[in-house]
Amino acid sequence: MPRNMPLILGIALVALLILAACGAPPDNAGESLNDVASQTQPAESSVEQEPPTATPEPEPEYKIVTLLPRDAIPAIFDPQFLSADEADQEYTPTELVLGVEIDGEARAYSIPFLSSHEIVNDTVGGVPIAATW
Repeated sequence: MPRNMPLILGIALVALLILAACGAPPDNAGESLNDVASQTQPAESSVEQEPPTATPEPEPEYKIVTLLPRDAIPAIFDPQFLSADEADQEYTPTELVLGVEIDGEARAYSIPFLSSHEIVNDTVGGVPIAATW
């Protein structure tokens, strides 16, 4: 037996102990401490407890308020249009419009104007349309 054999055996024993301590992680090693499902809960008494009975909150009562009577916002049935030159003078370059083009015929409906009427019945390119906003 070599002279340093007890030293080698001691080192081997320490290495085995370290490997055993560093072995496979426990089953719950990756679980969060905040994971309620993985926490062990104390045993409850065997007496069944009834759930508390709560009185349901009454549903709020809403009142329907009519601001405008039926058909108070008139539709436009015979729209009148400005020429391009007149429109350039009447509206700003940033005026929002709803544009429609059918078979080469184009219309531009002013969004602020539509906001007070909501619908224009028109014929564009021979096709009846309803422009809404």
